Amino acid sequence: MKRSSKWLKVFNGLLSSVLALLGYSCNVLGETPDEYGTPYARYEVKGKVTDKESQAAVEGARVIVKPLDYETGIASPYNNDTVYTDKDGNYLYQKEGGGLERLRVVCEDPSDTYKADSTQVSMNPKGGDGWYQGSDSQIVDFELDKKEP
Repeated sequence: MKRSSKWLKVFNGLLSSVLALLGYSCNVLGETPDEYGTPYARYEVKGKVTDKESQAAVEGARVIVKPLDYETGIASPYNNDTVYTDKDGNYLYQKEGGGLERLRVVCEDPSDTYKADSTQVSMNPKGGDGWYQGSDSQIVDFELDKKEP
C-alpha cells in the first residue's frame, strides 16, 4: 500500500509539472479558455501650447501626464511622464500599457513666464482584439496666461 501511494505522488508531481510547462488552461462548458496576460492599449495625447494673448508658440513648455487612480481620481505621484514642446509649440505623448482610462495633463513653463494650466482627459481605446484593447488619441491644446510682473 505504501509503495503505490509513493508512485501515485511521483506521477501526480510529474503530470502537474508537464501541464504547467505546456501552459494548460481550462475550458469549462464551452467558455473562452483561461489565459495569462494583461490587457493593454495604445494611448496618445498631443497638442500645441501658445501664448493666450499673442497666439505665439511656447517653446520648451513642460507637459506632464499623470495617470489618475481608477477609484479615487487622484493623480499618483508615480508613473508620471514628461514631454516638452518643440519650437512650434507642439508636443506628443505616446504610451502603451493598461489601466490609463483617465489622465491629468499639466502644462508648466520652466522659464516661469506663464501660469501653469491643467485638464483631465478620458481615454477610450477602440479597435482592439483579444488582450489588445485598441488605441485612442486625444488633442489637448493649452493657451497660457502670462504671470503678473
